[in-house]
Order: sequence, then C-alpha cells, then structure tokens
Amino acid sequence: MTARNRYEEAVAAVAATFILAVLVHIVVVLLAPHVATRNAFARLAPNGRPNETVSLPPAGPSERMLPFADPAVATAFCRYDLASGPIRVEAPPGRSMSSISFHTRNGLVYYALTDRAAVNGVVSAVLGTPADLRALAAHDDQESPSRDLRVAAPAREGYVMIRVFSEFPSLYPAAEAEAKRLTCRPEPVPP
Repeated sequence: MTARNRYEEAVAAVAATFILAVLVHIVVVLLAPHVATRNAFARLAPNGRPNETVSLPPAGPSERMLPFADPAVATAFCRYDLASGPIRVEAPPGRSMSSISFHTRNGLVYYALTDRAAVNGVVSAVLGTPADLRALAAHDDQESPSRDLRVAAPAREGYVMIRVFSEFPSLYPAAEAEAKRLTCRPEPVPP
C-alpha cells in the first residue's frame, strides 16, 4: 500500500465520520422535542386547567419556569384541549407591546400575533381543528361573512402564551395585569 492510498483512505474515513456525525446531529435535533420529558407543556400543565389563564412568576436569576425568560416580560398562558370544540382566544391590548403565540404540545409555534392585530381594541382568534373551522365556515352568512381570525391547530392539545413587555421595572405590575387579561373560552359551533 502506497502513501497516496493511505492518505486517500484517511481522507475518506474522516469524510465518512463527518457525514455520519452531521446525520446523527440532525436526527437528534429533530427527535428531541418529541421525546423531551420536561418540555414547556410538561412544565406548564400542572399550573392550571385547560382554558384557564395562569400568570407565570417573574423571571429571575434563580426562578425560571421557562428557559431564557426575560425579566422585563410578563407572561401568562392557557392550555387548551380541542376535543370538545374550538376556543376563542382574546386579549385586550394595553399600553405595552404584547404578543400572543400558539404552541403545540411539543412546543412548535404554529401561529403568532402582536398587539397590532387588534380589531376594535381586542386581539381575538378562534382556534380549532381543521374540521371545527370547516364547520364554522359552513355556517357563515354569504352576505356578511365572519370577520373572525380562524387558526387551525395542527394538534388537539397545546397552549397559548401571551408576553407583555415592561419598559421599566416600575411598569412590570401593569404588564402583568395586561397578561392576565388573556382569555381562552369555548366557542360554540352552530348546529
């Protein structure tokens, strides 16, 4: 075996090892949300019943329910289970910048809104399964269609999270009060 052949074999072995490492990394990253036992849903679930708004404690150096939480942001959430039908998610915007995000049980963010989406002073969306939303659309009046923002959930269970920014520490209580105004309640489907 010549030196050139050994060099080519070494390069091929390094390349194969690198490709294998990249593939393993991609597989692990894609599987992690599905096998994680302490994901956001698991951390939030014991704190409230479905459709109940729960305020999270302020983030601090030793107290963080969710990783990378910002101490200048007041956070509240409500878990949902669409087994009994769609829900209406509403949050009256306040003076601070706010955002509402919709998450699956595995933490996938599939829709998000900011306070700029407010209509008549309220950020509102109807969340349901695709079948629920088709049933609602079937009952829309052709002459005056619904103006509801309808969000199709990719999974039956998940959570909705609102984050309200507090520009100064003294304004945090006001931001927390705004976050607590998030509501998730069942939306009736016409018969």
